[in-house]
Amino acid sequence: MPNQDNQECVYGVHPVHHALETGTRYCYRIVLEKNKNPARLNDIQTLARKRKITVEFLPREAFRKRFGELGQQGVVGFFAPVPTLGLHALMENAFKATERPVVALLDGIQDPQNLGALIRSAYVLGMQGLIVPKHRAAPLNDTVARCSSGAIEHLPVSVVTNLNSAIAALKESGFWIVGVDMEGSPSCDRFEFNMAVALVIGGEGKGLRLSTRKACDFVVSIPMDGELGSLNASVAGGILFYEILRQRRANPNPASSSKHTNKKNRL
Repeated sequence: MPNQDNQECVYGVHPVHHALETGTRYCYRIVLEKNKNPARLNDIQTLARKRKITVEFLPREAFRKRFGELGQQGVVGFFAPVPTLGLHALMENAFKATERPVVALLDGIQDPQNLGALIRSAYVLGMQGLIVPKHRAAPLNDTVARCSSGAIEHLPVSVVTNLNSAIAALKESGFWIVGVDMEGSPSCDRFEFNMAVALVIGGEGKGLRLSTRKACDFVVSIPMDGELGSLNASVAGGILFYEILRQRRANPNPASSSKHTNKKNRL
């Protein structure tokens, strides 16, 4: 049994169900609000009992007093922390999955809701992994798990000490680094993502740091007609993930090389 001091609460039907279904992290126990939407909670009870996990029931008043608004769906799971991969393992698995993998690097995303939404979009739109810095970034906590709607249990994630060192390793492994910035050129719909891509998404407000931007092979923008001038980081990420998926579906059998990979004097 993992160290109980490190256990984390996971709130909500979908996050708890996905965490139980994947089985990637140890579950200490499940707590349910008695008589709360029993039909929605049946699958969770079944999964928990199959894995011989203790299921505890609390009356509504006691449950709400203990868990507050976070427990409004009537289910809380106590789990070990989300497992992460080393960067090289993530890259190796990405290339095993496809010859043109796509991973996302997050340059200073500090809002856990944005991080959770990015994880959800990356997973459902077919990305092969996510890389986040250890410092100056949102931790992989319960808010992230809830906002990812369970996708955090499926998408490979690597936590790195230094993002620029990670970029260097990605280049060495065969990835091309594509940053996203409102001043980038060309726009993402005019850029061919016909290679292994590490997509760099900047943090809220500040966008890409200068050192990260300089390390990118390309910097693209998102075409916009409005006057606000920028997009939420998770929305921007979702648009880029979709554009890459759209291009991959339009061209499922790529040529042996992309026109971009002939770029001279790569950074």
